[in-house]
Amino acid sequence: MAPAVLNSVTRPGIDSNLCRVNAVIEGFVRHPYHNEPYPGMIASVDSTKTVEGILVFGHSAIDVFRLDQFEGKEYTRELLPVKILESVPASFAHGQQPLEAGTSVLSNVYVFTGPVKHLDQTREWDFEAFKNEKLARWMQTSSDFVTDGAEA
Repeated sequence: MAPAVLNSVTRPGIDSNLCRVNAVIEGFVRHPYHNEPYPGMIASVDSTKTVEGILVFGHSAIDVFRLDQFEGKEYTRELLPVKILESVPASFAHGQQPLEAGTSVLSNVYVFTGPVKHLDQTREWDFEAFKNEKLARWMQTSSDFVTDGAEA
């Protein structure tokens, strides 16, 4: 999820104490959702496929609730192993030792569980193209971010 989308959905306060690190999940792939700018992530038949993204430590229960609402009925939050690509300070690792880059941690991940016919499985979703070509417009026009003509 793009950081701008994540921040808009969770609306972290100025007192939020979050840690964001690059991460990767193995054995999954993102496909474009038909006629939408966003993807659906599903398990891949090719176990070497990966999806890169951001893993956030420190979200509150209300943040997770907001993410659940945003993702909707076609996406299910699942606890899956995710490999972090950067170290994580001990203060975000539940008081344990710092987490080193390359460590796998169980994390909440939103997996597409709607009808796969809604996904274009002939190609993978391109995050860079989304970020460069569609993100700003989508956030200005999507009902998830705009109410009564004003940004949420």
